[in-house]
Amino acid sequence: MDPHAWLDPHNAEVWLAAIAETLAGIDPANAATYRANATAAQAMIETLEDEVSAILAPVGDAGLVVYHDAYGYFASHFGVNVLGSVALGDAAAPGAARLREIRATLDGAGAVCAFPEVNHADAFIALAAEGSALRIGAPLDPEGSALEPGAGLYPALLRGLAQSIADCVTAG
Repeated sequence: MDPHAWLDPHNAEVWLAAIAETLAGIDPANAATYRANATAAQAMIETLEDEVSAILAPVGDAGLVVYHDAYGYFASHFGVNVLGSVALGDAAAPGAARLREIRATLDGAGAVCAFPEVNHADAFIALAAEGSALRIGAPLDPEGSALEPGAGLYPALLRGLAQSIADCVTAG
């Protein structure tokens, strides 16, 4: 199960409304402000979706390999072709058997780029890509852990993922 549901902007829009209503119930005096802020953020997300789609347009159906299975929501929403992940989760490093399995899966699957991930060792991606034509992209950050907290985090997170993917795919 992929717990990274925030990587689908439609989920973020739904959560904004739910959060605003919860806050409005707790603090009725400021309910209008919470609802207005949620509406503004939802509009920003709709614009962001178009921007991220435009960034990803040149990627097409290029095959991608990621460090761990965190991008299902993002890939499904934006039509990105993730062929596999080196690690099945972020709690444990992949072993030799998993690396052998992912390399066999990728053999002939048309993978173009492999992406390390912020907070995880790059060596596993390098091992998975060794001896192949895979380009190594910039580390992805599905949690936004390397980003500045605040109102700009979510747009920076989605733009950053999209730009890193597009940069790697179009580099060749």
